[in-house]
Amino acid sequence: MPSFPTVFLNDFVYIIFARRCDLPTLRGSCKSSHKSGFKFFLYKMGRRILNDALRTIVNAEKRGFASAEINPISNVMASFLRIMKFRGYIKDFQVHDPQRVGRITVELLGRVKDCRALTYRQDIKSKDIENYKTRALPTRQWGYVVITTANGVLDHEEAIRQNVGGQVLGYFY
Repeated sequence: MPSFPTVFLNDFVYIIFARRCDLPTLRGSCKSSHKSGFKFFLYKMGRRILNDALRTIVNAEKRGFASAEINPISNVMASFLRIMKFRGYIKDFQVHDPQRVGRITVELLGRVKDCRALTYRQDIKSKDIENYKTRALPTRQWGYVVITTANGVLDHEEAIRQNVGGQVLGYFY
């Protein structure tokens, strides 16, 4: 298998390769044409990994499964699941083989109605967390907004208690 040059931009992995202009395009977007007759394509790999994992959990909950398997994994995903476990929305999770591609097995309780990750990282100040929570969550009674801060990945209650702001990763209820 040929090795392609890889570029890391904005937490995404891009693979760059060239293709003759006269060959049909399967997918991808052409970024530039070269006088040699090659088009250079940029493919986005690993896009929205956290959001895909959270959607897998929601779909497994809706279908009534006892567990869900997630791969690929990341440290942010493990932190998000740790908060969900601490708040009682999932029973447990186990990380298998984190040094390689890895996978996470999540044991479900049937409590998760919806959970989403923001594909963009929205900055939020500590004084605006309560306002954001009321906009993102359906009621005041349940649900949590997950925020990455200088103190680590926290839910909105801990962030308010520690008086720190950060970037919103997502929410669950």
